[in-house]
Amino acid sequence: MTYLEKDPVAAEVFLADGTAFTGAIYVAHESDLGSVHPMWHLLAGQERLIPCRGEAGELVLLGRQAVVAVRISDDRYRVPEDLDVGLPMRLTMSGGHRFDGVLHMPAAVGSRISDLLNYADAWLVQVSDDRHVWLASDQLVKVEAP
Repeated sequence: MTYLEKDPVAAEVFLADGTAFTGAIYVAHESDLGSVHPMWHLLAGQERLIPCRGEAGELVLLGRQAVVAVRISDDRYRVPEDLDVGLPMRLTMSGGHRFDGVLHMPAAVGSRISDLLNYADAWLVQVSDDRHVWLASDQLVKVEAP
């Protein structure tokens, strides 16, 4: 088994039970991943647990299946360049977490919002101010377009 060196990144992690974790998540170096975006590698990976550090320095392991959204403001993990559709959206996730901003997605078959979301990747990216929110598309409860 190959182990990748990982960097701590300040984040807020929102969980399906309605709680949130604030601290650092560990993300693989971009140079170790080739063309894979580090956040997609982390969130769509095979491991069941995501390693984190709490604000007091404690080790925390979060169940990947429970993560509905991750909000970061680190510029190294900006929107991937292959996302070419940007739409203002208010999203409500399982657990009741709500996010407002511009949802970025790759173009899909059709031009309706429902088409774009029905055939979206497992993780979506929304930008609000200078923060990026990575959202689990299967945890969407409600989508509102102004």
